[in-house]
Amino acid sequence: MNSESESIEVYNNDTTVNKIIAEKVRHLHHIEPFFICDIREVLRKCSLWAELFPRVKPFYAVKANSSRLVLKVMADFGINFDCASKYEIDLALSLGIPPKRIIYAHSIKTSSYIKYASDADIKLMTFDNEEELRKMKRLCPDVQAIIRIKYDAKNAFLKLGEKFGCNVENEADELINLAQSLCVNLVGVSFHIGVGCTDLPTFYNAIKSARIVFDIAKRYGYDLRILDIGGGFPGADDVLLKQIALTVNNALDMYFSDQSIQIIAEPGTVLVDSAFTLACNVISRKFKSNKWIYYINDGLHGSFHKGLIVGSPFTMYPLKIPSHKELYSSTIFGVTCGAKDKLIENLTLPSLEIDDWLILKNMGAYSLGLHTSMNGFFVPRMFYVTDFNNLTRYGLSEFNYKFTKTILKEATDDRTNLNEEFRVTFCLDFIL
Repeated sequence: MNSESESIEVYNNDTTVNKIIAEKVRHLHHIEPFFICDIREVLRKCSLWAELFPRVKPFYAVKANSSRLVLKVMADFGINFDCASKYEIDLALSLGIPPKRIIYAHSIKTSSYIKYASDADIKLMTFDNEEELRKMKRLCPDVQAIIRIKYDAKNAFLKLGEKFGCNVENEADELINLAQSLCVNLVGVSFHIGVGCTDLPTFYNAIKSARIVFDIAKRYGYDLRILDIGGGFPGADDVLLKQIALTVNNALDMYFSDQSIQIIAEPGTVLVDSAFTLACNVISRKFKSNKWIYYINDGLHGSFHKGLIVGSPFTMYPLKIPSHKELYSSTIFGVTCGAKDKLIENLTLPSLEIDDWLILKNMGAYSLGLHTSMNGFFVPRMFYVTDFNNLTRYGLSEFNYKFTKTILKEATDDRTNLNEEFRVTFCLDFIL
């Protein structure tokens, strides 16, 4: 996506995303799904992070959403970047982001990518095994290495410990000893507790475990200066995020009170998920055995794919007030020819008409990156929006953006009587 060709639409103050979607629907010449990216929400989340985690410098996980315009907004806000491939490194560098603001946070790296990152002066890299450490030293002699430890949350939806991270109890000591013998500049410790963790003590205990590794490194003559607390922060639950922040900050005060130690994190979902809303269309329907079956123009192989991988629940409601409020057991299928492209069944909904629009909130994380092109259905079009207040509050006008201004009149058309009375939340029936 080319940010230079994408403009940010500026609306009158406090215009809701719902109203913007209604305006788009009235003027669309074709019925295709589309995203609204609310730049106001991206910046609100960046500000909230700074408020809740004052010691923790964010390195945004580019894999969560690699929209060039979103990355540019974040970069101008002062966010740093966590890249995991040559493509993501190129993307960050093409936006003028200095190499020192990039961490190559993938503990299993392609050799040529290590060399590429090194040549680009990106030196901060993670590892979790002997072969990776030797490879990094050979291809990037002045690497600033961060050892990744394993600390899985017991109740995480997506646990990462089977694939990534070394054991604190035995492997960490051996790897630090090897780093010393290879004259590797070991600078820090990282961990990632997994995706979907709501257990607050896990965050605390992971930081406590990192302290153990700092102390082990001290015995080998290393004075580590970076702690990377990873990702896994919720994208749509600010209450939980505040509870996590309190827990993290307490743990940092207890185990890393030395202010000279730099605390970083790799937030992804938390910064972008709530900023993206998907509008999709009911393209067909059937009525069988007193149940409705609906077909929409997105699906499991498209924007909903993230539900399989990261377990995200989906929050959905109709754009307009249904003409009949009687509720029916309903099944929703996606648009492809795939037999498994079923999103949910036995969902209680009012009767929907063909060409009705459905709105899905919190679609910013992984909806784009995990989207496939099965049957020729590609990533939906993106509209970036903000309002005049936001333009001045965050100084967006001081940077190089293309803006278009839109003034919305009060809606009178029935189709814009937006409501969330019939809001439903569901997870995918079929999980990999």
